[in-house]
Amino acid sequence: MSSVIMTMNNPAVPGTPATIYTGVTASLNIVLTNDTGADINLTNAASLEVFMPLYFTAAQLEQMTISNITPGGWTFSYNSADMSLQLNWTGGNAPWFSNGAITFSINNVLTSNTPTADVVQINFNDISGANVPSQVSSALALVAQPAPGNLNLQQVLSVTPEFGGAVYVSAISNPLTNTLYLNLKNIGSTPLFNGNNMWTGSPKVSVSFVYGTTSGSLAPDDKQQATQTGSAWAISAGIYVDQTGGWSVQNPSVTGQANSPTWTLTPNNTNKQIIGTGDQSNVTFSFANIISMTPTGPTQMYVQFSGFMANDGTHYNDTVFVVPISKQIPPNPGAIGIYSLAETIPVNSSTEQVSIPLTWSMFGVGSVKLSFYIPGMTIPEQKYTYGTTAHPALIYDTEHPQITGITKTQTLTVYCWAYSDSNWQNQLNKIQCTVPLIFPPVINSFTIQPTTIVPPASYAFQLQWDIEGQDSFEIIADNGSGSPLKLPVPQTASTYIVNPTSPQTTYTLNVYGNTTND
Repeated sequence: MSSVIMTMNNPAVPGTPATIYTGVTASLNIVLTNDTGADINLTNAASLEVFMPLYFTAAQLEQMTISNITPGGWTFSYNSADMSLQLNWTGGNAPWFSNGAITFSINNVLTSNTPTADVVQINFNDISGANVPSQVSSALALVAQPAPGNLNLQQVLSVTPEFGGAVYVSAISNPLTNTLYLNLKNIGSTPLFNGNNMWTGSPKVSVSFVYGTTSGSLAPDDKQQATQTGSAWAISAGIYVDQTGGWSVQNPSVTGQANSPTWTLTPNNTNKQIIGTGDQSNVTFSFANIISMTPTGPTQMYVQFSGFMANDGTHYNDTVFVVPISKQIPPNPGAIGIYSLAETIPVNSSTEQVSIPLTWSMFGVGSVKLSFYIPGMTIPEQKYTYGTTAHPALIYDTEHPQITGITKTQTLTVYCWAYSDSNWQNQLNKIQCTVPLIFPPVINSFTIQPTTIVPPASYAFQLQWDIEGQDSFEIIADNGSGSPLKLPVPQTASTYIVNPTSPQTTYTLNVYGNTTND
């Protein structure tokens, strides 16, 4: 749907979204482009009402001015009743031409409030024309000014959507409910917070979207239409998978003062590392109940980090990650995507029951079958049903199949077979993913004992070992002569008879795989 497009920037802090520093005076340049496909009618009753984020006080709003207004005919005043910056049209009956722009600058933009995310919202009053929205908005991030010695979060943190960040748009007559999954992954070599003491302050992550009705927007955020299907206010965030010491989620309330919804993610005050390493390096959040009735096209999720520390004396600079979202037409019926949140899964024993965290998405599916392949192993299939007939909606599912008998580092291939019926008969399609299973080689025991052999082989001994996870192994005999000897031991053996010629002979067992264990 065509509409009015709003763009905003702070020329002193380039980038998207528009960003201001706490305690630093800024100017914001705003462009409103008529993309409705027709002229918009302006009369002397027309006005643009600019609502600034709630982190500005009334006194700070009163100090702001608007200048450089084009075209001419607009006058600025402060609306104390609404606490808004108001532009009134005084040019009589006139067109706002199709593809034409209204531009202006907001000056003396200053706050010392706590860093957070919010939007600048502009309401259209007494402005008529096809597809003229009641309001438009653009994100404005408030962050602490970068300081010398601070570290860069973008060098140690990966912020990405799962399933490619796809949202399937729908018509009013057939709304499709989507879920976006946002993964925060520590890609550094140490925990996100690596201090000796507990971190201090109030670290938080503020999440927002591009709001409106255009192809570049996810969903509208008009509070007066918050109960209507497709409103951004209906989106509900939660914790999907947490490998860390714990996080919390605060969803926005439409009864609050905020003009647009923002979701707040915070590490628990007992979560010292915030995000760890290895098998503790991921936390994934879900954003459910997304119904997008805007046209297809790319849009963004804004993920703003503020107040994070690296160690007891070092902070990270506040930063905003821009996460791409792809709004697409609904897919053909079938499985859409499958993945494992765990990039690698550790295996410690061949008798261990290994859990494989899997998530998949599908559309118009009645049942699903998961099959597994590792060379030399037989793993039972697992089946899931979603009703007696093909489910008409977009579905996400997650399971943790259990596998035993892994003997070394291998790659598991998972196939997801989708069917239109509930009995796994009418196949729609098949997709797959791979999951590396990492089994570090381990030596459980390595012993040497005299044998029962009698003279003249009285110096015969039996080597015996118990090892797991190896791709190969070797035994080295060193009698001190300076020329260690590799013994011809079969790779399938677990014992071997040796006849040392020196009482100082040393036998070393080496196993090789993903890592080396001597």
